[in-house]
Amino acid sequence: MVYNYMYQDHRDIQSETSQLEITAPYLLERFKTDDGASLLNKTITVTGTITAIEEGAVTLNESVYASFPEEIPELRANNKVAIKGRCIGYDELFEIVKLDQCSMIK
Repeated sequence: MVYNYMYQDHRDIQSETSQLEITAPYLLERFKTDDGASLLNKTITVTGTITAIEEGAVTLNESVYASFPEEIPELRANNKVAIKGRCIGYDELFEIVKLDQCSMIK
């Protein structure tokens, strides 16, 4: 029983339905006001403007860090995008919300 709980099947976030659509600044504000805990481990869609790009990740509106499991399509700073991913937490030091297993929404 413990094995099945600890080693659950890997979630396919890309195929899951998003449980919330939200802008990057508003998502950050929810965590800053302690209203973000209900979003942890949920699949959400975040819209915003790309403010930083690094290998395998982008930052939206300097408030949401989104990491991708594979190569990211051609992206440029200042592009407006929608990204679906799993909300994994809030970094209080850097004041940034983190998403993983992200994919671009067409």
